[in-house]
Amino acid sequence: MLVFSICLAFIYLILCALYESLTIPFAVIAAVPFGLAGCFLFARWWGLENNIYMQIGLIMLIGLLAKTAILLTEYASARRKEGMSIVGAAVSAAKARFRPILMTSATMVFGMLPLMFASGVGANGNISVGVGTVGGLLFGTLALLFIVPVLFVVFQRLHERIQPRRKRRP
Repeated sequence: MLVFSICLAFIYLILCALYESLTIPFAVIAAVPFGLAGCFLFARWWGLENNIYMQIGLIMLIGLLAKTAILLTEYASARRKEGMSIVGAAVSAAKARFRPILMTSATMVFGMLPLMFASGVGANGNISVGVGTVGGLLFGTLALLFIVPVLFVVFQRLHERIQPRRKRRP
């Protein structure tokens, strides 16, 4: 638990440096639990246990969901800096990133389908990786498309209230 907390703190600090904000990284971090919930929900439906293979799939899933959430919020932040409204920037990011997000997720899901339906020697490990990853991607993708833009709006408004505009030096 201590290592997990330290890793989460480091990720938060890195995202704070990326966005130059203390609040916007929460929009990225909040997307990951939806993927984890989907992973464990699918595992329960398939009657699987949380083993090392599923945990490897979780690491892969967390990386993919976080990367996609970072791209989405980065696009929205860039539009906001260009002068768009907060809601307009979030909607623009969701529209612009919709197809790439779906293509990335669909590619990964279709790539994992053979693992989900594996048979023979070592099938249990393959099924654990496949089921966990597919379930997490399905739930995580929905969160990325519909929840992250809403969270971006909330945390961007909070950011603009807390941190005043900085004047740039020439």
